[in-house]
Amino acid sequence: MSKQLDKQATYELFAKAPVSKAVWTMALPTIVTQLINIIYNYADTWFVGRTANAAMVAALGICFPLFVIMAAVANLFGIGGSSVISRAMGEKKIEKARRTFASAFWGGMAAAVIFMLVILFFRAPIIHLVGGDAHDFQYVSDYMFWTMVVGAIPTIGNVLCGHLVRSIGASKEAGFGMSMGGVLNIALDPLFMFVILPPGMEVTGAAVATMLSNTAAMVYFMVYIRKRQKKEKDGIVHIGLPKAQPGDPVMSEILITGFPAALQTTFAMVSNIFANVLIRPYGSGAVAGMGIAKKINMIAFNTCMGMTMGVLPLIGFSYGARDYTRMRQIIRYTGTVVLLFGAACAAVFITQAPHLVRFFIDEDTSVLYGTQFLRIIGYAAPLAAVSYLSVTIFQACGRKGPAFVLSILRKGVFDIPAMFVFRTVLGLGAAGVCWATPFAEVLGVIVALMLYLRFQKGLRRS
Repeated sequence: MSKQLDKQATYELFAKAPVSKAVWTMALPTIVTQLINIIYNYADTWFVGRTANAAMVAALGICFPLFVIMAAVANLFGIGGSSVISRAMGEKKIEKARRTFASAFWGGMAAAVIFMLVILFFRAPIIHLVGGDAHDFQYVSDYMFWTMVVGAIPTIGNVLCGHLVRSIGASKEAGFGMSMGGVLNIALDPLFMFVILPPGMEVTGAAVATMLSNTAAMVYFMVYIRKRQKKEKDGIVHIGLPKAQPGDPVMSEILITGFPAALQTTFAMVSNIFANVLIRPYGSGAVAGMGIAKKINMIAFNTCMGMTMGVLPLIGFSYGARDYTRMRQIIRYTGTVVLLFGAACAAVFITQAPHLVRFFIDEDTSVLYGTQFLRIIGYAAPLAAVSYLSVTIFQACGRKGPAFVLSILRKGVFDIPAMFVFRTVLGLGAAGVCWATPFAEVLGVIVALMLYLRFQKGLRRS
C-alpha cells in the first residue's frame, strides 16, 4: 500500500499539481541545498580569512576549478540519469528508469575513483596548471589531498545521489542529504582549523572538515537508497550491480544527455583557470579578491541553478508524457522567478560590494580588487539565470544539440577570448578579465532565446 501511495504522490506532483506548487516543491529543497553549500564555502573562506594570509585565501580560490571538475563528473551521470529517468517515468517505462538509476550510480562511482587516482599521482603539475605558485603550493596541495583524494568518492557521490533521488520526486530527501553535509561542514570548520590542528594548518583543517561532512552526507544517501530499494522491490530506486551493465543502452543515453551538463561545468573550470592565470601577475591580493568576488556571486548563480535543477524532472516528465502545455507553464513560471531574483542580486552586489568583500577578508588590496571585480560580475547575474534555465530545458528534454551549443558558448567560446581582448587589447588590466563575464552572458542569452524559440516551433508542429 505504501509503495502505491508513493507512486501516486509522485504522479500527482509531476502531472496534476498546480504549477507553482510543483515547482516550489521540487525546487525549494534544491535551492536551500545550494544556499547551505554556499554558506559552507563562505565558511571556509571566512575562517581562513581570519588569518589575514592572502596566500591561504588564494589557495581556496585556486582549488575552486578542481571542485568544478568533480561537479562535472557528478553532473555527467547525475543530470544525465535524472533526465533519462524523468522522461522514462513520463512515458511509463519503469524498467528503463530502474536500469538508468543503477547505471548512473555505478558509472559515477567509477569516474570518482579515476578522478581520485589522477589527483593522487599528478597533483604537483596540476597545481601549477590551475595557477598555483611557490607562495601557496603547499596550502593547495594539502587541500587537494583531503578533499580530492581522500574525499573524491563522497564529494562526487553526494551530488550524484542528490540528482538521482530528486529525479523520482524525492526532492526533500535529496535536499536534506546535501544540506546536512553543508551544515556539518560549517560546524566542523572551526573545530579542525583552530582547535584540533596547530596554527598554520588552517587550510588543512578546512579540507578535513569538508571531507568528513561529504562522507556523512554520502552515508545518509546510501542508507536512504538501501531502505527505499528494500521497501520497493520493483521500484525505480535500485543500485544492484546486475541492474548496471556497461553495455546497457541506457548508459550511452545517460552519457550523451549528461555530457552538456558536464561540459558546462568543465568549461566553467577552464574559464576560472584562465582567470586565475591572467589575474596572477597582479599579486595574491588580486587572486584573493577574485576568489572572494566569485564566492559572493555564487548567491545569485547557485540559487538560480538550484531552482532550474529542481524543476528538471518536472520538465522531463511533462516532455516524456507529451504534456507540452504544462511544460511551457513550468518554464514560464520558473523563468520569471529566476530572472527577478538575478536582477535583485545584481543590485545588491553593485551597491554593497565593499561591505560584502570586507566581510571575508580585512586586507586593503584584496578588498580593493574584490570590490571592483564583484561590481563587474554582478551585471551578469540576471543573464546567467536565463542561460541556466535554457540549458536545463534542453537537458530535461534530451535535446543534446542545443544543450551542447549553450554549454560551450558562455564559458569557453565567448568569455575566454574576451578575457584576453579586454585585459590586453583594450588595456583594462585585471578588470578586463571580469568584464568578459557579462559580455559572454549577453551573447549566450541571445543564442539561448533563438534556440528556445526554434524548439517551441518544433513542438507546435508535432
